[in-house]
Amino acid sequence: MDLPFRTLQSQSPGDLVRRGGFLPLARGRRLLKLLEWEPAEPQARWEPWIRAGYLVFAIAFSLTVVVDAFAHETVMLGLGLVDERGSALTRLESQLAGVSLRWLAVMVPLSAFVLAWNGVMLYRGFSLANGLPRRQIVSLFLLTMTVSLMLYVGLALAGAVSAAMGHGFFFGFSLVRHYTVWCRALVARVPTLVHLPYPLPLFASMALVDLFQYWFHRLGHTWRPFWLLWHRPHHMPPFLTIPTTQPVFSAFPLFILLSVPFQLGVGICAKLFYSDTMIAEALLVRMIGQVVLIGSHNTALYLTFWKSRTLRVLSAFFGEGPYHYMHHSALPGQSLINLGGPPFMLWDRVFGTYVPPTETPPPVGLTGSPRLHLNPLRLGLAGLLQLGYELRRNRGLVARLRVLFGSSNFAPAQTKDYVSP
Repeated sequence: MDLPFRTLQSQSPGDLVRRGGFLPLARGRRLLKLLEWEPAEPQARWEPWIRAGYLVFAIAFSLTVVVDAFAHETVMLGLGLVDERGSALTRLESQLAGVSLRWLAVMVPLSAFVLAWNGVMLYRGFSLANGLPRRQIVSLFLLTMTVSLMLYVGLALAGAVSAAMGHGFFFGFSLVRHYTVWCRALVARVPTLVHLPYPLPLFASMALVDLFQYWFHRLGHTWRPFWLLWHRPHHMPPFLTIPTTQPVFSAFPLFILLSVPFQLGVGICAKLFYSDTMIAEALLVRMIGQVVLIGSHNTALYLTFWKSRTLRVLSAFFGEGPYHYMHHSALPGQSLINLGGPPFMLWDRVFGTYVPPTETPPPVGLTGSPRLHLNPLRLGLAGLLQLGYELRRNRGLVARLRVLFGSSNFAPAQTKDYVSP
């Protein structure tokens, strides 16, 4: 749960260096200055550039959603129903060959619609948000870029280790792809225990996959390392737009560790009910879900989704739109609600974390809406910096184990919150 941590009131910007930090004095001071910087309020003449950048992002994001759904080879399809014989597009073609063109007749216009819908709704969400502070937009957009860049920094470090071991840089840089192939090979050995009639396997695996994802997401809020290093940046923004809401699985350094159990869990759940991949059906479900996914992280579009009966029904099925928006509530006691997805947020209802959306959108962000230090690098590294500080200041094996592996609401005797000023 995103509860505020106790902070030492006596801390000053140079405290880390003055008390024997792990960096040389001069270099440590330069780093501290870098972490203290905050962007200035954008001047009026910047507005066309901000809008242009948002428009470019809207187009690129929309293209990525559609292209990724057809061409990606990993778990990006959502249900893990991808095999190692080629891309989703190649697999889809092999399924369609000799059967009929009914899937193409549905998928082509649906993809075109989703492409246009995402682009229009993204830019409309920004246009409706004229009251948002531009300084925060710039800072949080840079945070999104920083968090995304950390993924490649982590892969580059893996490449450097691989090169030092004599395997070459690109072997390590492709680490995610290597263990994705390994996960698929392991999943291929899983027997299909229950042969359900078509198309029930798709919905059965969807429910079982969401059970795995529900608890994975719940750990992201309740287990300290997952919260600080992985999920907290996603919940930082005090308003939601796609460019200013940080991606979840690119968080450094946990993305390398999280992807393996995630792929195994998703793949095994899907394989239990059906021996084939049902890739065309998974694509269809994914594309329909993209229609409401755009409303899950967009403050200005909340009422649009709330007032449309069609969008509300689709949002209810996928656990997106206003239903997921409630999950980002900053109100006390609402940090652990609406964690799941399709079908109809089943596991939230079973485990008592379901809360229906309200007509008025709640305030969003970290619990209690603390003021953020608008340094994107500091926000992106806040979890690592906090854990490093706590491990250095709190003595004893038990205390350090609780720092690393305790509950997210545990605060050690000495701590420092790098999220707030």
